[in-house]
Amino acid sequence: MADSEFKIRVKRGHLSKLRFWFDPMSQEILDGDADLIYPDELSCDKLYARDFVFPFIERFFPGEFKFRNELNLMPFENVRELVAEMRACIDLLDSGDFDNPRLNPVRDAFTLDSLVPGDEYDDKYFDLSSIEKHKIMLEHLDVVSTFYTTICDYLDEMIEKYEPQGFEYIAISTPS
Repeated sequence: MADSEFKIRVKRGHLSKLRFWFDPMSQEILDGDADLIYPDELSCDKLYARDFVFPFIERFFPGEFKFRNELNLMPFENVRELVAEMRACIDLLDSGDFDNPRLNPVRDAFTLDSLVPGDEYDDKYFDLSSIEKHKIMLEHLDVVSTFYTTICDYLDEMIEKYEPQGFEYIAISTPS
């Protein structure tokens, strides 16, 4: 199978069509005295963020996360905890320990149709048995691991770059 068949979209910088964003946030930005720092934003495909990342956000977010154009502020300390837990899951995926209970919050998102674009899935995989789909999905868990690693690395970089400048939060937002 071609590697390009198995991708989860994530991009550094602002990409409006991905529709789930992580931004470094300062009080000046919140007060309207500075603009969002779009070049340092992390944009993720909303579907994947909701399925693969939201269980981590939900666990470490202080309060109720709101969708629909809300700016959800996660303190850097909570982001560090989220990243640590996500990295632990990366280690489990990379070691092949897919049945580890630590993956329970995100395991249901791990399906072949979540890793393959819809038209590709319909053309090549739709008629496969659930056992065949699961086997192919297990062979491509590195796609999820790479997605998680990209998010973790970039969140760590945001904190390292912006905390010394007085930033305290990562804003997590989605338009709907």
